[in-house]
Order: sequence, then C-alpha cells, then structure tokens
Amino acid sequence: MVSLVRIAINNLAGVPSIVFGVFGLGFFCYGVGGFIDGGPTVVLPTVQWFLALGATAVVAFVAFLVTLNSVTRPGQPLVGRKRVFRALAGLLWLVASLAGLGLIATTPFFDGFFEARLPNPTFGKGALIWASFTLALLTLPVVIVATEEALAAVPNSMREGSYACGASKWQTIKRIVLPRAMPGIMTGMILAMARGAGEVAPLMLVGAVKLAPELPVSASPAEYFGVNRSFMHLGFHIYDLGFQSQNSEAAKPLVFTTTLLLVAIVAFLNVAAILLRSRLKRKFVGIKF
Repeated sequence: MVSLVRIAINNLAGVPSIVFGVFGLGFFCYGVGGFIDGGPTVVLPTVQWFLALGATAVVAFVAFLVTLNSVTRPGQPLVGRKRVFRALAGLLWLVASLAGLGLIATTPFFDGFFEARLPNPTFGKGALIWASFTLALLTLPVVIVATEEALAAVPNSMREGSYACGASKWQTIKRIVLPRAMPGIMTGMILAMARGAGEVAPLMLVGAVKLAPELPVSASPAEYFGVNRSFMHLGFHIYDLGFQSQNSEAAKPLVFTTTLLLVAIVAFLNVAAILLRSRLKRKFVGIKF
C-alpha cells in the first residue's frame, strides 16, 4: 500500500497544473458542488439502493473479521497467513469504502440543499473553497515527499529511548518524532507555498474572475462566510492587464506594481516560514540519545 501511494504521489508531481484545474472544475465544482445544490444526478431505485447497501455492509463486516484475524502481537513479524489476511483486509476495506461513496453519490433520499435556487448554482460553480481544494491537491506531492523525508531523518535511537522510558507509540510520535521532524515539514510547506502562490492556470477554471465586486470573505454564516464566492487573483490580474488589455502600454505601471505586490507577499510568507523553521531547529538541536 505504501508503494502504491508513493507511486501515485510521484505521478501527481508530474501532472501539469491545468490538469488539476480541469479536475477541480469537474469534480469539485460540478460534482461535489452540484451534489450539494441539487442532489445526485444519477439516482438508483430505492430497492436497488438498499440491496447495494446490504451488500456493502456485508463486505465491511467480512473486512472487519479478516482484520481481526490479521492482528499480530507486538514485535511478532507479519508472515504467512497473517500477511495474506492483512492484504485481503485492505482490499475489502477499499471495496467497502468505494461502494459507500457510490451509495452516497446515488442516494434517492437527498435532493440537495439549494434545489429551489436552481438553475442559479450556490456551490456548483467556481468558488474560493473549490480553488482552495484544487491548490491543496496541486501542492500535495511536495508536502508529502518533504514530510516523509523529515520523518525518516529522525534517529531510531530517539524512538527506542522513548519506548524504553515507557512511552506508548502515539506518545512517541506526538512528543518525539513530530517535533523533531517539524523543520523538515516546514521546508515542504515553504516549497508548496511558493508553488501555489504562482499558479494561475488552475484558478482560472475554478473561481478566479477578472473583476469581483466583493471580497470572498464574510462574517455572516448565512452567506457561508463567503467561501462560495468568486475571487480575484494577482497572477490572473497581471495576465489580464499585460496581455488582454486594449491598451497594454498604459497598463504597464499597474502590471509592474501588481507584480511587485505579489512578489512581496510571497517573500513575506516565505520569510515568516523560514524564521519559524529556524526557531524549531534551534529548539531541538543537539537533543539526541
């Protein structure tokens, strides 16, 4: 499973950003947003849905039993029948999870929260929340790779010393491993922040507009805190002024000013993250068993 996840993350790292934008538009905006607005587009008949629900429950119960049979004692190697049961349990849980998502996506008992407002969508359009999810997927490979390397760099002697002092596995992870891996994790966050701030292509598809009369924030829960609004983006604003304006020469000062503002914001965020990473490094330097 770890190898499959690692291969998938490496493949995501090589996907062009515009592909993430198309995925965000199709899955988040039209898929999840459309489901929130008007319910599922494909609805199973009630009888078939309950039959599928029963079959999913049976698969989940069998996966639970197989998982119990694959449990080993602390320190016991995973070999023979236990290894087969562990792999079978993972496969069954995956099938049950996918079937559960399919049941949710085809349920006949949900007509959406904003069906009365259709065809004017509330969440089934480009919005700040879907742009955030798209950028999160875009920067996910960088963060995961950096985090994995940072966790692997923590010496095993620290883990063993924690276990020897009577700490549990979760206490070791929380108080020993994660604090000492945090500088490396912060490095991944800095790289992801720098990449996400410069992306324009995916945001053009999932919410960025040429002119937004209001900020995409609100203090009112009745307006969903503004997460369903479109927004302006400095990178898209630079592109629009520099290449789509009728008088690009007259817009040059504004393009340069906007570019300087974008660079200053990215530099400020990076410097703040670097200072925090340096503080964490100084806190844990030289503390080894």
